[in-house]
Amino acid sequence: MQFIVWMISGYVLLFFHVWVHELGHYLVGRYVVKIPKENIRIKLTEYPPHVALKDEHGQWLKPGDEHGNYVHTYFKYDTAGKHSLIYVMGGFIFQSVSFLLIAFFIVYLFFNEPVLSNFIVGGSFLFNLVYVVGDLVGSRVKRMPIGDTSAALQFAPAKTVMILSLLLASYAIVYIYVGFFG
Repeated sequence: MQFIVWMISGYVLLFFHVWVHELGHYLVGRYVVKIPKENIRIKLTEYPPHVALKDEHGQWLKPGDEHGNYVHTYFKYDTAGKHSLIYVMGGFIFQSVSFLLIAFFIVYLFFNEPVLSNFIVGGSFLFNLVYVVGDLVGSRVKRMPIGDTSAALQFAPAKTVMILSLLLASYAIVYIYVGFFG
């Protein structure tokens, strides 16, 4: 029975993880890039889940469309591309900060639940790792960016590697700390 509870918890964590990731893109789009709320939307029920942008014809676009309409529409709001890296990496950054804060401060320090804390941290770390590796392998096979990491590597490789390294290292540090001192 305990195995089933952990499996269901894993699926709930995955769904919440995806939603928080997409929320990160949305928040950066709305409040940093200044995309009006009627032109940006989180689409969790489409594959893959994404943040859609509405073009001038009222069509909802998803990232990675064949004709580059999503990117073209994005650059109507960020003409110089000043915020493009934070928009693309906003999902990883927001989800990592959110999950690490929840796992460490609320679950571990406030409720004193190191096992649950490390379940959240470890699960989130694994989801990120699978996402990044899948993105890199898939983009290599298709010879085009298919996700956040491969897209960001196209225009800011050093910064992308630095951001991902810092985020993944943060997970490892919290996981080890809770494991040793929990």
